[in-house]
Amino acid sequence: MDDEYRELAHRLFAAATAMLEDALDLAVAGQSPRQSPSRLAKHGCRLRAAAHDLAVIAEAATIAANRAVNHASDQPRNRR
Repeated sequence: MDDEYRELAHRLFAAATAMLEDALDLAVAGQSPRQSPSRLAKHGCRLRAAAHDLAVIAEAATIAANRAVNHASDQPRNRR
């Protein structure tokens, strides 16, 4: 079972990477002097939403990784 939690954590980190790339695009777009104030506000709202979503993904990845650790420590170990 810990392999499933580990795989889930890896997938969540991959999702976080994609979210960070999207957030980077928003941040770069917001630096353009050609953006209107309303467009900047929209970028800001989308960036805030991305940060919130990223926090949720990070929490889920932490939980999955901890479950993998806890599950692995509950398994009997082969002793020689």
